[in-house]
Amino acid sequence: MLLLFPPVAKPCEPPAGVAYLAGALADNGIFCQVIDASIDGFLYLISRELIPTDSWSARALKNRDFILADLRDPALYTNQDRYHQRVYDLNKLLTLAVDKRFKVTLSDYADHHLSSVRSKDLLTSAQTYRSNPFYEYFEDRLRPVLSQWDSCWVGISLCYLNQALVSFALAGWIRDNFVHKKLVMGGGLVSSWMSQPDFTNPFTGLIDVMIPGEGEIPLLELLGKPGTTKRHYVPDYGFAAAHDYLAPAKILPFRSTIGCYWRKCRFCPEKAEIRPYRTRRAALVLDDVMEVYKRFHPDTIHFIDNAMTPAFLRALAAFGNDIPFTWYGFVRFEKDLASKDFCLQLKRSGCGMLKLGLESGDQAVLDSMHKGTDLALVSRILKNLSQAGIFTYVYLLFGTSFEDKASACKTLDFTRHHQEYIDYLNLAVFNLPRFSQDAQDLDTREFYHGDLSLYLNFIHPAGWGRKQVKFFLDKTFKKQLGIGSRFRRNPAFFSSNHAIFFNRSMDDRQKTAGTPDK
Repeated sequence: MLLLFPPVAKPCEPPAGVAYLAGALADNGIFCQVIDASIDGFLYLISRELIPTDSWSARALKNRDFILADLRDPALYTNQDRYHQRVYDLNKLLTLAVDKRFKVTLSDYADHHLSSVRSKDLLTSAQTYRSNPFYEYFEDRLRPVLSQWDSCWVGISLCYLNQALVSFALAGWIRDNFVHKKLVMGGGLVSSWMSQPDFTNPFTGLIDVMIPGEGEIPLLELLGKPGTTKRHYVPDYGFAAAHDYLAPAKILPFRSTIGCYWRKCRFCPEKAEIRPYRTRRAALVLDDVMEVYKRFHPDTIHFIDNAMTPAFLRALAAFGNDIPFTWYGFVRFEKDLASKDFCLQLKRSGCGMLKLGLESGDQAVLDSMHKGTDLALVSRILKNLSQAGIFTYVYLLFGTSFEDKASACKTLDFTRHHQEYIDYLNLAVFNLPRFSQDAQDLDTREFYHGDLSLYLNFIHPAGWGRKQVKFFLDKTFKKQLGIGSRFRRNPAFFSSNHAIFFNRSMDDRQKTAGTPDK
């Protein structure tokens, strides 16, 4: 089977979903080839003959090779200003490479004529694939592969909204040019669509099979391996060796769980979509992680769980210095982290950064949204992680129905009092999941007009609407905290995916990480 991961996704690490599918197919004796068309398509666009339009684009074009080399060099990550210059220059090259109808960045894709949340527009993208900015990439790089591919099955992994229009352009191109191929589409975004209670598949004439959720067992059944009961596979990142990602280390994603172990937060799409949760004993998961290291030698593991379990964190901490790679991931504010010694153990195990969903600095809001977070505990944890040398990437969420302006001001106060312990902030404005329980109790409006839209706007019961929230963030929150000066600036476009590499306390470990005989 041929598995394709379409543009546009951040070009700093390989996609996990197709790696797990590849591992499952290989384990069952089915040969497959994986192509990360996102990184390939991105490099293809900026490597073409480009015409500068101003002095900025001329400079970026002149330094194109140096920009790419620098983003793969750890030395760049010692200077945030120089790093951002390189990133913005690279992004400038993308604007040169595409028509003004499209907006293509290092982390996003938009078509000013078509919407990613309207099935009609996605089908139009499939029909008009020749106008897609990646069409020449399809022809030059993918056509030779598909022409020589004997199997009829081609899989497209659609995980993010910014991949949708390109994914359907790719599907339309394959359907027109390789009429005997059968198209299978899955991935996170497909799962979200198909989990909606009112979903009726509008793509039956284009996509032969759509697979929601975990794709390993359905895909194996489709390919003639029915009755398979094994549910856990080690991801196969053999394909990543053929791609040159934009990061100063070899990063490989790994998931230790499926879904979220908490599953109570009222604002979360995971709860609205009623996704299942599965995990394994921490020791077995760690065995799989070490197998990934043994086979593919990553410098850094990015744990992509919704939240790493306390048991798995304890397993990593127990390994200590014997873990030969650095790592980071998303965690909840759990009691184990209130121990400074435990945080130091995590640091010794290679933890360079933890992403933490605080959401609010008002305890009443946290309680109302069923977050299960205690602010006194949060305070201790932030201090412990900072003292241990572990970066904190803290997420705040504004504009939920549980919050008003007074609550937002409490979040500002809490953040101000803990700013020396917070390395990065992510500020988000709440989107209401369309089929959440809370949506039934609010006066809702369309957010994005489209039959595939996953979110709703709503009339805030306290008058704390999106306009007021954004004004508060721009004119009060950011101004009072001086974000970008007192806080480290979030890495442009790459955000948390690059943030760990600014933690200079990881340098010694990075110099030996990725060495198989360590």
